[in-house]
Amino acid sequence: MDDLMKDQFDVQSALQQQQTNAQQGMNAAGIVGQQQQVQAALVEQTNPDHILESVRLKLEGYRQKWDGSLIKVSDPLMNKRGISMMLFNLSTIVNQNTILSHLEEREISKMIIRVSDDIVDDLTLHWNEYGIEEEIMRDHILNATLIPSFMALKRAWKQNEKNWLNRAVVESISSSPQPTQNTQGGFFSRFKL
Repeated sequence: MDDLMKDQFDVQSALQQQQTNAQQGMNAAGIVGQQQQVQAALVEQTNPDHILESVRLKLEGYRQKWDGSLIKVSDPLMNKRGISMMLFNLSTIVNQNTILSHLEEREISKMIIRVSDDIVDDLTLHWNEYGIEEEIMRDHILNATLIPSFMALKRAWKQNEKNWLNRAVVESISSSPQPTQNTQGGFFSRFKL
């Protein structure tokens, strides 16, 4: 190799090294921000408020499409006052604190029975005020509200939701690009003996 080519090679190597160092420096701070974004996105995706929103839409006679738009699938099962009372009752157990708790099956059973008793009492006393036209609709409303709530509570069984979030965050951190260590060495340092 002549001197001119060697100088060009050295300059190019120095530029590449500077670019690599700049990217690695940026990545160290960027990785922390990326990890926080992943954690926030996971918590938002698993937010139990989505379950309450789904129940509300069901009671109003709507279904949400993948793009966020709503499709009317039936007449409302009850009026606004009734829907707000159902959501109020459900929100006592379907919330972020409950879902991220450590619950055992017995506790989950007690909680769902307690809320179902409250909803049954409320529907029995006020079904006419809530605009429910047929008594049989109370059973449908009960199913539409309690089954998603029970499944939300099951997410807290043995801290499963919390464990899943922790595992997902750890996996996202370990799969993030890590800065590479630049080790200088000769030709033979590339071989592992």
